[in-house]
Amino acid sequence: MNRPLATVALGAGLMLASVLPASATPQLLTESKKAGMPAKNCQYCHTSAMPKKETFKPDDLNDRGKWMMAEKDKQKSKNIKADWLKDYPGGKEQK
Repeated sequence: MNRPLATVALGAGLMLASVLPASATPQLLTESKKAGMPAKNCQYCHTSAMPKKETFKPDDLNDRGKWMMAEKDKQKSKNIKADWLKDYPGGKEQK
């Protein structure tokens, strides 16, 4: 009887994970900090404190975020990589 409950819980967890933002994640913020960047919150690359995938617009990015998106295209990468920040021409300072 516990098996069906576990299956339902797993299914619900997978559905929840599928609606979470895919591009900007708390993991990316953590990786940025580990790379030595002075990122304190999402506004290191975004203009809003808690960006949402559903309402995302290019205007929601600051100069650093726009550069990261351009770098993603340049690298032909599926995902943004925190280690690219070391190459950001605007420096490491928080804007």
